[in-house]
Amino acid sequence: MYDYIVVGLGVAGWSFLQQLDENRQNYIVFDNCSQQSTRIAGGMFNPVILKRFTPAWKAHEMLQYALLQFQKAELQYGKKYIHYINIYRKLTGIAEQNNWITASDKPVLSVYMKDIVFEKIDGIEAPYGFGVLHGTGIVNVNQLLDDIAIDLKKHGKLIQADFDYDQLEIHPEYVSYRNIKARKIVFAEGYGLKQNPFFKDLPLTGTKGEMLMIETQANIPYIVKSNVFIAPNVAQKGQYYIGATYNWEDKTNTPTNTAREHLESKLQQLFDKPYKIVLQKAGIRPTVIDRRPLAGKHTEYHNLAVLNGMGTRGVILAPTIAKQLFQYLEFDIPMMKETDIRRFETINF
Repeated sequence: MYDYIVVGLGVAGWSFLQQLDENRQNYIVFDNCSQQSTRIAGGMFNPVILKRFTPAWKAHEMLQYALLQFQKAELQYGKKYIHYINIYRKLTGIAEQNNWITASDKPVLSVYMKDIVFEKIDGIEAPYGFGVLHGTGIVNVNQLLDDIAIDLKKHGKLIQADFDYDQLEIHPEYVSYRNIKARKIVFAEGYGLKQNPFFKDLPLTGTKGEMLMIETQANIPYIVKSNVFIAPNVAQKGQYYIGATYNWEDKTNTPTNTAREHLESKLQQLFDKPYKIVLQKAGIRPTVIDRRPLAGKHTEYHNLAVLNGMGTRGVILAPTIAKQLFQYLEFDIPMMKETDIRRFETINF
């Protein structure tokens, strides 16, 4: 018998596997590669909301633990996943300059928000300068998840197939799925949770995001944020992520011409060098109605659990929420009220 079945191998699922490995739990993973939000998000870590110059929820507190977990993965696989890259926020006028200076003196924000610079960046004009964020960067989550999948398959721990909920049998002390038994099962399926009969009523709204990958001869050594962001592809020199869109209606992973045209229009307002689009991707971010993660036990079946709803800052949040969920499931240590699904006590799940 396994200790855990884990369904889903995005950043949330991987974060929970880290807890299982650290606590010597044995497990089996199911993943059908249907949810792409982790892979299209770009792996950016940034604890500051750059639209309003405010701290993102709990991001400062959770960032260092997240980076520690990714560093452990670097040691395990002998690869570099964490790339520290400053973010340059293009400022649009004197008012934004003043707002940046004021915000950069505040607690938490002062850790990341540094001086305004008037540095020339190839192809980008910024007459009012850039506000510079330090301590930010990109985690190469695509490479990490590929390496994890190879390792799991090598050790017989990964089944790449759809999970058939009708085949799950729930017993007081364990669950069984076909010929597999485990003490508990954790669903970390991203937006796929909407198809899960045990947790489908949780308020996971989902927001479609699309991004472009471009090639250009211009050299942009930073992440540049304006009305879109331009971020280096850490896996391929000369390529840059352009993103991202937000669509609350379309729930498909199909790239659209509308999003492409929107991103190109915004990009051309920011960047005046030649480029070529080499890729367009789409995915559904697992966003929640109150913009907080979803973690916890099923109200009736206590050996069923969920780990979801990390949203746009999953790289930062997932490791800590996964740790809290494991401690809750194994040692009954309460999770933060803001993340516990019991906050939606009026919903049947």
